[in-house]
Amino acid sequence: MSRALRRGLFAVSFALFASSCASSSPLVFDTATPVESALADQPPGTAIGDNQGGALDDSALTGNEFAESDEDDGGQDAAVDPATQSGVESAFTRLIAGWIDCFHRPARCEVARLTVSNSPERQRLTESLNFYVTEKIRTKPDEGRLQWNVESVSLPSNDRARLVTCEYDTRIFFDTSMADTEFGDIIFDTTVWTRRVEWTLARTGKSWGLWSRRIERRSPVARFCTP
Repeated sequence: MSRALRRGLFAVSFALFASSCASSSPLVFDTATPVESALADQPPGTAIGDNQGGALDDSALTGNEFAESDEDDGGQDAAVDPATQSGVESAFTRLIAGWIDCFHRPARCEVARLTVSNSPERQRLTESLNFYVTEKIRTKPDEGRLQWNVESVSLPSNDRARLVTCEYDTRIFFDTSMADTEFGDIIFDTTVWTRRVEWTLARTGKSWGLWSRRIERRSPVARFCTP
């Protein structure tokens, strides 16, 4: 939805609200939008983009994630020793913290510091942030949060690590296009998501970076995993 259309809808809504206040009839608010109410739980193993259905989610996928495969998989993933697993999880903790911060200030996100060159996640994250900058949409550090937990770690090769995580996302997205007016920031989307996500990290030199993000399952209804 464009900023101009959002401004127009907000103005109409405000006018209707003002006129209703003068009436003796009680006001009744329905906080669930038809789109959000219609979203159903998604079956395990279904790869989907989070913008399906219209509810806003920073994790929208491009076709690259579905087509991406590691040429050096070699079949069975290698066993992960405790020291390597600890190193991978430590790197992922740093990377996802930066990834989350990107949506607080989309225009200032250092995508190159978090992602690997020519990776699907660099392209996807860049495109997503460009959209949020254009539409003036962002999250706030003190308004909801993205909780996550690593469920499994595997190494398809020496320079690839695959992590499966559970996410519980209560972040609120704000439309800041009228921040300099009396209306201030407007709550744009409050959908709460539970997701199971497969992340792939790639090692370049001695450091790990984000290579791809693939959503295995997500639901705004069922909390099928707990971080």
